[in-house]
Amino acid sequence: MRALRIHGYGGPEVMRLDEVDDPHPSSKQLLLKVRAASVNPIDWKMRRGMLANVFPLQFPRTLGRDCAGESGGRLYAGVADMRTDGTHAEYALIPESQAAPVPDGLDAVSAASLCVAGLSAYIPLVEIADLQRNSRILIHAGAGGVGSLAIQIARQLGAEVVATASAENRDYCKSLGAAEVLDYRKDALGRGFDVVLDTIGGETHLRSMQALRPGGILVALAAAPIPPGEKRADVRVAMAQIQPTRERLQRVFELGLRPQVKRQFSLGEAAEAYALSESGHARGKIVLLP
Repeated sequence: MRALRIHGYGGPEVMRLDEVDDPHPSSKQLLLKVRAASVNPIDWKMRRGMLANVFPLQFPRTLGRDCAGESGGRLYAGVADMRTDGTHAEYALIPESQAAPVPDGLDAVSAASLCVAGLSAYIPLVEIADLQRNSRILIHAGAGGVGSLAIQIARQLGAEVVATASAENRDYCKSLGAAEVLDYRKDALGRGFDVVLDTIGGETHLRSMQALRPGGILVALAAAPIPPGEKRADVRVAMAQIQPTRERLQRVFELGLRPQVKRQFSLGEAAEAYALSESGHARGKIVLLP
């Protein structure tokens, strides 16, 4: 089979489309014939070695964290084990505990797009922040893969949503349910938020802390390192740990979310797909089709 692999840490030049043997599942794994696999920021971060202290890789390593594919005549979607080869290949091994059947009406591209990104929105908002009706939430990068799903989840929960995005994506975020969209280049964040979802990190993290009301919570999926800065004793800060489980995936699938798929690429076009993700300006999700 074909698999997108790296043979060391680095930039796009370390990615190769290799011919490898088909994988063989253990008793607790599903072998999926991949129909669609999404590209997530964690993919190029792992390739660059940005997570080497937490998840050191043994090379060669197949990239990709989530996918939807067929097993035994049924469509499943799930997340690969961080310690094993990934999903940017024609076949992938997924732990049974990290995969769920895809419900009727959800296609492979949508299902793959709802795994890592869907969990990255669901866990911070529902499980960590316990977002309530009529709460005010600030969602950073509202046009991105996680942000676009977070807006939809927050609206389903009855919260008032303010998102940050570029001016070009203002109407797009509003179409997803944002009541207000702030231009991240120039607009002040304001004050009085009950919850902030930080998908950016860096200085944005520190500014976001000041936007919270006393007793509010900042949940971070920081893309950039958190710099030292003044902390507030009257707010909570939580770093979200995104642990995929079958039950969580089923809940995400049941929400009826509309994943926004920006582009679809073939496996042979993976370098272009990764470059788009790394640009930080992609709207919605990027998907590979083996």
